[in-house]
Amino acid sequence: MNDMNISFSIDDLKIDPAAETQRIVTALRTQLRSRLRKRGLVLGLSGGIDSSVCAALAARALGPERVFCLFMPEYDSDPESLRLGQEVATTFGLSSVIEDIGPSLAAMGCYERRDAFIRQVVPDYGAGWSMKIAIANALTTKAYNISYLVVRRPDGTVEKHRLPPEVYLGIVAATNMKQRTRKQLEYYHADRLNYAVIGTPNRLEYDQGFFVKNGDGAAM
Repeated sequence: MNDMNISFSIDDLKIDPAAETQRIVTALRTQLRSRLRKRGLVLGLSGGIDSSVCAALAARALGPERVFCLFMPEYDSDPESLRLGQEVATTFGLSSVIEDIGPSLAAMGCYERRDAFIRQVVPDYGAGWSMKIAIANALTTKAYNISYLVVRRPDGTVEKHRLPPEVYLGIVAATNMKQRTRKQLEYYHADRLNYAVIGTPNRLEYDQGFFVKNGDGAAM
């Protein structure tokens, strides 16, 4: 569970980027050396904005030689994500390694469990399909947010289905295995290097409840 009580306003966007960068960089150095007594930082680098910003801040704080990045693709990953992540690492001169977590997730039944829940709503869902969970009118409604399953058939046809609560929870539970598996590998490399793990969630994820305990936020 996430019991953090965080509120936001438009004033939160009124920042001095240079000053905030320096504040974060100083905080990283202080926590790492004074409190944690670690030699560097490990992070999972997906190629997205959140982890890329964290990689840049870590490199600024410690120097690129003290930052180690993991690329952790799996069977549902877009190859473009790996390319972008590697480009970020190259840009900042960061050491990195690829850890393919697809076989581990398959062995744990991640995909099989998820697909079994999806088939409760879309019985013929299978190989060659893609899916995502969406919230209807997320920015405009003041009522309860309703979750929908959006699927794309192999022929390109897109369908949207209302999700019963038990199916929604089952899909989320299976999908969350991905983030937690990635974090296990980050801590493995952090332990062997005597580094700390840097978290990569953003404030919107806390605000909207899109936060996996022991996932992206498991850090330091």
